[in-house]
Amino acid sequence: MKNSNWIKALIITGLSLLLATGCSSGDVVKIGHQPTSEQTILAHMLQQVIEGNSDLKTELVGGLGATPVVLKAMQNNDIQISAVRYVGTDITSSLGLEEFSKDPQEAFDLVKNGVAEKFDQLWFPSYGFENTYVFTVRKELADKYNLQKISDLAAHAKELSLGTDSSWLERPNDGYQAFIQEYGFQFGKTTPMDIGLVYKAVDTKEVDIVLAYSTDSRLKEYNLVTLEDDKLFSPPYGASPVVRNDTLKKYPQLEEVINKLAGKIDTQTMTALNYQADIEKKDPAAIAREFLLEHGLIQK
Repeated sequence: MKNSNWIKALIITGLSLLLATGCSSGDVVKIGHQPTSEQTILAHMLQQVIEGNSDLKTELVGGLGATPVVLKAMQNNDIQISAVRYVGTDITSSLGLEEFSKDPQEAFDLVKNGVAEKFDQLWFPSYGFENTYVFTVRKELADKYNLQKISDLAAHAKELSLGTDSSWLERPNDGYQAFIQEYGFQFGKTTPMDIGLVYKAVDTKEVDIVLAYSTDSRLKEYNLVTLEDDKLFSPPYGASPVVRNDTLKKYPQLEEVINKLAGKIDTQTMTALNYQADIEKKDPAAIAREFLLEHGLIQK
């Protein structure tokens, strides 16, 4: 009988300790990400900054496909955190809106409020960069025509060729025809191609200008110059982590920890991190750790 009372006392003490810490040893927060270097690096950053600044344990769930797959995994509670979601993508694919403000803050507010209302998820502040469409040229061409922004192309557009993925040429709201209306000029020639081929095509002078992704490591690899979208034609694609609200209620410390990454990574930095993974073949976890240590976000 005494042994029985002693065991009960141990159980009660153990339960009290678990309640005090707010997280049992079996609790694992799952972080989902798509199979790109960018998403993988940021997923590792989240994992390391969470585990380095709290008692929580995390698990990465990689290889998720397009945004609808990630969203479904969040809704099913298969994952509790999306490592990276992009403003413009979620507005169109998750919220189903075809037209929206291209002002970055207005678009951010729209997606944050929409995702909260429709899916009960919190859209965090941006990491500090956008992965959006950008027009990019060889440095020699930029120097020749003093190209700094897209409007600078107007005087030379008829003699220049553009390489872009075929879908952009046909999209109604933010494709080529909408671009012509916004900027008031069109290129002498357009060449549709796979998005993965545009970087090599502009480097080898197959085309003069290409529509690329703003954080792609090949911009750095080929020393390409990105032109400023001075008329804000491209939709905002600010990158943020997204977390289920019930997870934040269960682990309230998460919000402060995740916010440590807010505004820490600009476009140039993200491109350089992608370069380390894609071109230099460094381990994404090691890339993440080096960045976090450098910025004092985790301890050795």
